[in-house]
Amino acid sequence: MYIPFILAALAALTSALPSPQLIDLVAIEEYPDAVRVTAPIDIVKDVVPSVPAAPIRPLTSIISSSKRDLTVEKRDGDCSPYPTGSGPVPSPDTVDAFESFPTFAAMATAAPTPDGYEVVFINSNASLTASDYMGLYTLTTYDTLGCASQCDQASGCQAFNMYIERDPSLNASADNCPNPPSTTNYKCTLWGAPVSVEEATNSGQYQDSFQVVIAGSNAYNKDAPPPACDGYNGPTELGGAINAPPSSGSYMGYQYFPFSQSQGYDPQTCADACNAQTTYDSENLAADGSYMACIFFNAYVLSEDGIPQGLYCSMYNETWDASYGTNYGQYQGDDRYTVSRSYSYALM
Repeated sequence: MYIPFILAALAALTSALPSPQLIDLVAIEEYPDAVRVTAPIDIVKDVVPSVPAAPIRPLTSIISSSKRDLTVEKRDGDCSPYPTGSGPVPSPDTVDAFESFPTFAAMATAAPTPDGYEVVFINSNASLTASDYMGLYTLTTYDTLGCASQCDQASGCQAFNMYIERDPSLNASADNCPNPPSTTNYKCTLWGAPVSVEEATNSGQYQDSFQVVIAGSNAYNKDAPPPACDGYNGPTELGGAINAPPSSGSYMGYQYFPFSQSQGYDPQTCADACNAQTTYDSENLAADGSYMACIFFNAYVLSEDGIPQGLYCSMYNETWDASYGTNYGQYQGDDRYTVSRSYSYALM
């Protein structure tokens, strides 16, 4: 549906040097931000017309992350210190104060729902006890986007749980430190099967006299994958955007379709762009008579600060497996851009 427009734009696209694969945030910022719209209530049907986006130039930016790895060696009641958590400790330092602390409830209720996920529950005082546990991350902030990124990177992950946990600051010992001061941790757990509100049953436990409890617990299930594209094998789920070795020379450029101007997340749009790229190149041969054919593309949603902005289509003349899907997001100043619903397709 976008082929005539794309063909007219391909000359500008192919003239750029395509080797950088980092998300072109400088060019993306030229587009207006996605607008959150409330659906009208006084009409029966409202159809927004779709208009293809103009191509933009590949540039570079910086990859960053707010996640830290936290590995704690288990020790048996020796009063040794645990790593200090990143969250605030309510005053007084009691279970009741923790469970009713308004800051925790505000974090959970204001947290963005990551693109590609559906809410299961919000602001529970219990974390998940469910089947197919896939791991835990301790984060430096209450970060549903970062937790979703961990799930996207984990093959087979279908759900995640973001919550706040009251933990002991010392490895509690019945003899010397039975009820030490608390520390507050932001926890992210991954699950290999969809979860339900009925599985939010872990309200805490004891370490000697210290009571571990939960607040601000949010859970999300991953949406279904996108449909197949005509003439392509796939979709293959990726943890992030494809980042192929620059030395391969296989990256051919990209097309970007902002949601404010297009029909939304539809990988067939990327397939059309890939096909049109091949058609254009075959009709505009290099000096030696050769041309590059687009045989593989990566379609994903680009979000700014948790708000989906558009469909990003990266094109290649070589196929790449899921291990190369390693660009999980970037920062542009204070703005955080994240990758979601990242899938690849290969020409049949």
